[in-house]
Order: sequence, then structure tokens, then C-alpha cells
Amino acid sequence: METKKKIIIVEDNDLYRAALKDLLNAQEDLEVVAETASGGEALKMIRQVPADLVLLDLRLPEKSGYDILPELSKSTDAKILVLTILESDHNIRAAFEAGAGGYCFKDASSQEILDAIASVLAGVRYVSRPTLSHPGERRAEQRQACDYTIVWTYFNKDNLAPARVLNCSRGGCYFETPHPLATGSTVSIRLERPADGSPGKTTGSVRSNAVAEVKWCDKRNNQYGVGARYHFQG
Repeated sequence: METKKKIIIVEDNDLYRAALKDLLNAQEDLEVVAETASGGEALKMIRQVPADLVLLDLRLPEKSGYDILPELSKSTDAKILVLTILESDHNIRAAFEAGAGGYCFKDASSQEILDAIASVLAGVRYVSRPTLSHPGERRAEQRQACDYTIVWTYFNKDNLAPARVLNCSRGGCYFETPHPLATGSTVSIRLERPADGSPGKTTGSVRSNAVAEVKWCDKRNNQYGVGARYHFQG
């Protein structure tokens, strides 16, 4: 029987880390052997826990992923796959120069994340394709107009707030809210009901319950327009 590849997750968002762990442990050839939300703790963990791959977020408390990447790459034979929301060429180049073996965006599909892991484990450099987040940009997946009232939970502030979804796609949605959101924050979206008041009705790509990551937030008059991508799209 083939030995499972051992993986360490370094991610400070508890919800995302738990979902990622479930995804990986569901694979026949992968096993999460350790996890941490701290960059400093990751440096200690990598010396104590044998692993084949480290999944590393770049935005971490205390020490960032960029702070620990050079030391991680020197202190372990494990390969390193960055998993982040940061999509600029500068961020990508800096990660590879610091020792990363791959760079994958957090809003990638579950299959793309698994493909990125397989590539890096095989010694092949992997870079995600950039995503298009603003509703005015041309997209690979078509958006549909909608008008749905939602209540979302802003996990970073443990705050409940109302919002309205104005358009959506299979991979994400655009909504307006009176509250500003930080790029990279995680939100839990709960659909209340359609704007026409019909109970329990959903259409097309609108999800009644979803976990999403904020890709951008722009102030528009008295509202904030927010582009969000659902986590783990197949």
C-alpha cells in the first residue's frame, strides 16, 4: 500500500483551515499530520513533525508567511505550497525567491488545490491563474442578476450584518452592505429569502448557505460593494 503524503497546514483562519483539512484527509494519498495558526509555531512544528509538504498562508499573526518562508525552506526537506489571496506578480515572485515550490490562490476550486499539491510534491512549480473579481470585468463564468436579502457573518469581527446580493456566478457573488469589509476576510453568507418574498426559493447560482472570501470592497455612496468568492468549488 502506498504511503500517504504528510501535510502540515499553516493557516490562521480556523474555518478555512478546518475545511482544507477535511478536503485533504478525504484523499487516499494525503494526510494532515499537523496544523497551526501561527508563523512562529510553524517554525517549531516543522522541526518536530516529519512532513512532505507545508501549506503556508502569507498573512499570519506575529510572523507572516514571508517572514518564515526562507527559514522554513532551509530547515526542512518538505516542499512548500503557498495558499493565499494575494494575486500580484510581486507577491508571487517574492514567494518563489524565498523558497516556495508553488503558489495557489485560496479561491481556487478544490480540484485545483489538489492539482497544485500534486504538482509541488512531484517537484513541478505551480502557479494559479489570476481570477477576475469585479462584476464589470469579463469573466470565464457568466454572472446572473439577482436580488436576494442575506445575512452574513464577518468572522474576523464576529459581527452579524445585513446585505443584498445583486449578482452571482457559480464561483462567487457580488453584494452591497452598509459595513466595510477587509480584503481577505472570511464571511458566512446565509440567504434569508428572495426579494419577491416567496419562502424557501433559490435560483441558479445563489447559495442558501455559503462560506466565502472577500476579494475586494469598494465604497459606493452610502454602501460598500463587495466581491466574494465561495470556498472550495468543484
